[in-house]
Amino acid sequence: MKTENFETICKDGTQLNGTLFIPDNPKAVVQFNCGTGTSEKIYLSFLTYLAENGYLCCLWNYRGTKKTDNLKNSNIKFSDYGTKDMPAIKAYLDNRFPNLPFLFIGHSAGGQQIGFVNDLANVIGNINIAVSSGYYPNMPFGYRMKAYFFFYIFSPISALLTGFVKAKPYGLMENLPKKVVSEWRDWLEKQDYFFDKNFYGKTVPTGNFKNFKFPIHVYYATDDTISNAKNTNAFWRNVKSEKEISFTELTPGEFGLKKIDHFGYFRKTMKDKLWTDVVTRLDNLLLLQKENDKHF
Repeated sequence: MKTENFETICKDGTQLNGTLFIPDNPKAVVQFNCGTGTSEKIYLSFLTYLAENGYLCCLWNYRGTKKTDNLKNSNIKFSDYGTKDMPAIKAYLDNRFPNLPFLFIGHSAGGQQIGFVNDLANVIGNINIAVSSGYYPNMPFGYRMKAYFFFYIFSPISALLTGFVKAKPYGLMENLPKKVVSEWRDWLEKQDYFFDKNFYGKTVPTGNFKNFKFPIHVYYATDDTISNAKNTNAFWRNVKSEKEISFTELTPGEFGLKKIDHFGYFRKTMKDKLWTDVVTRLDNLLLLQKENDKHF
């Protein structure tokens, strides 16, 4: 396996970059979409494992996340991640590896916004990890109070003082453009997230959420403060696919852990159960595609 850095340009001229994990004989391409304000480092071990099992993985991050980006008074919105960035990365991978089957894996917002991508014709499957709405009342009380503090006190003050949400020095997440946080906050206020009538088809496009053509699988943990059972259901009840949408509920005890929460899925302790299950599901998606191809 080798790694390779790359750059590509969105239709609006924004430059994105990332890393490819390239096995010797790749079976398929996996576009991995990160969570919001999340360092790519969290995902390195997981994607290395997928590459060691034959999957060419693309790790990248959204506009406004490079150290050199000037976030002050930026016009970047949260929905730009799905409407502009994800399609640009997909176009790059399609052009670079046109003969390989294409798969998405998304964590959190990285799975939420896949439906905003217009060109999904060659996608054979999607695996989502902790992908849900983030409706505040469905969060545990303690975490809900932290969320309220971040979105309604810390972020407005930070944006007023700096022109962006300066979260990284306080260990909250990576720094974010203020419009990313404000749009995100608005979605979190609604149980149906951006599917709410105030946003869907108005401030965000309707996309492909009601007519996916490929199988989708969703992992969530019982102790996830954001993507718990209630918020998982709140998001996925708004999504339809011609193929199966299936779910796996994870409990920390089955992995010998005290907690998984929202980021623990990518710890090395998850390798022998969760990661191997992900690879099995990816392999099964490839087998299913081969069977379908035989009928044409």
